[in-house]
Amino acid sequence: MRKHGNLLRGLGAILVMVGIVACAVIASSPKDLVAKNDHAGLQAWYVNEAGHLRQRAADMLVMAEEYKKNPGPDTRGVMSPKIDMVQHCQTLAAMYTRAADQAEIMAGTHQDPKGR
Repeated sequence: MRKHGNLLRGLGAILVMVGIVACAVIASSPKDLVAKNDHAGLQAWYVNEAGHLRQRAADMLVMAEEYKKNPGPDTRGVMSPKIDMVQHCQTLAAMYTRAADQAEIMAGTHQDPKGR
């Protein structure tokens, strides 16, 4: 039984290390990808970034809806008497969406023109 437990712990440790290495490879800095002239890597990075930005935009819209459902002193003037939190969230959502659109354009510029 002890041997089996050690084997499972060892296997678990190996899987964790492989996962960490895989995340590090996927999360390469765009600076490193540019330095290596890695267009496929840059395309993947921009596509991934666009996905993150679209998720942030969606989160901001959800937050705006929550502020709409619960109007009151907490939705106006939290940061300043001039800031409406619903409008603030909607503005951020629009900014994230525009940034995602730009990331997708950049991904397209790094696409292999031969379709490979």
